[in-house]
Amino acid sequence: MTVSRRAALVAGVLGGAAVVTVGGTSAAQAETSGPVPNTPVEGESDSLRRLRLQLNLAALGDRSLERDAGGRCVVVAPAGVHVLKRPLVIGGNTTLRADGATFTSDVAVKPQTYYKDKNQHSPEPTYPDSFVSVAAVNSREATLLINYVPDDCTGHQAAGNIRLEGGIWDPTAYFVRNAVGDDRARATDAPPMNAITFEHTHHVELSGVTVRNVKWWHGVELNAVRTAIVSGCRFEGWVEAPTAGLWHGEAVQLDLATTGTTWGGVADNTPSTDIRIIDNYCGSSQEYPGWGKLTGSHTGAPGAVHSDVWIERNLIENAKWDAIGPMNTSRVVIRENTIKASWGGVYVKSINPNPNQTVDIMGNDITLVAGSTRPAVGVNATNAQLPVSDVAVYANTVRGGGFSYSSNVTFRREPQR
Repeated sequence: MTVSRRAALVAGVLGGAAVVTVGGTSAAQAETSGPVPNTPVEGESDSLRRLRLQLNLAALGDRSLERDAGGRCVVVAPAGVHVLKRPLVIGGNTTLRADGATFTSDVAVKPQTYYKDKNQHSPEPTYPDSFVSVAAVNSREATLLINYVPDDCTGHQAAGNIRLEGGIWDPTAYFVRNAVGDDRARATDAPPMNAITFEHTHHVELSGVTVRNVKWWHGVELNAVRTAIVSGCRFEGWVEAPTAGLWHGEAVQLDLATTGTTWGGVADNTPSTDIRIIDNYCGSSQEYPGWGKLTGSHTGAPGAVHSDVWIERNLIENAKWDAIGPMNTSRVVIRENTIKASWGGVYVKSINPNPNQTVDIMGNDITLVAGSTRPAVGVNATNAQLPVSDVAVYANTVRGGGFSYSSNVTFRREPQR
């Protein structure tokens, strides 16, 4: 996020005109008509031009492409380092296999003045009260990959059945390639970005993906997504945002399609539902410290509640805040995760304007750093109008922190204390 990611997301279009195929015909003239998500990008490599073409053909359901077991057209990214000047746009019924490929960004940027907030932050690197860095010229391009979302799309209606396999996704590497000292620690020359973004869609799978060195925002954003699994992925390194609290630093963020958080389609407050975050690693990279959290959420709108979320068997190290921190989420299971050397453990909270219900926290192994002021396990109802009900907390192993339950939290069974 900049001052906030909401303020940054402004009008922009990720789709566009037809591109020319290898055979000389336009993708719009292919046997199947439909969207052409990627337009030619001046200054990109021939390998990226071909990759964008293949993604367009997959979005059109081109019969020349291999299909996987899920019926998706398969696109294979070439090995090597790819510097993107605009996001890759992936259509529905597509699998992108990216093993051996590294993606980084050279999106157009502009100078931006930022202001340090008053929340708790890490002691290093230090920031003045105001400072100049950069932002993406078009903040809807501040991601390495995004799904194709028509402008009039609502709910979970954008074409789904999308799978992403492998690859290293590092938004900052190209921008900081010559940076040293504080400028490298702060990633001064890099804009705040996501690595991977999905919105208004359904049936999304990420497997074996490595996200590295994201500045301020998120590794994977699931925004108004129904049915997604993030499994066997690695989230390594995060450049902390001095402009917002550490509670916003999710490697995998669940978001609503609000006026300030919509990348494409209609801002209709659609939440995310049926999400599985399983068997992932979240920690530091060789260059940057750990994330604020592995996963969570921090946006709310009337009646718009994330739901049916499973967070299981993940390993989180060196989290700067609560390692797992769902807010505005009902029917959430947090089970058998290992949390090491982190500031906080598991913390579930209701936020304005919705109550939450049905929370299960069990079988987690949690070790907090010395001096932490956060609970190992906490459930917090913001006030009497926003209760958290039907809660079960049991069979967790905790070291260095305790259990914390606020007023207006009610339990299905006697909670662990």
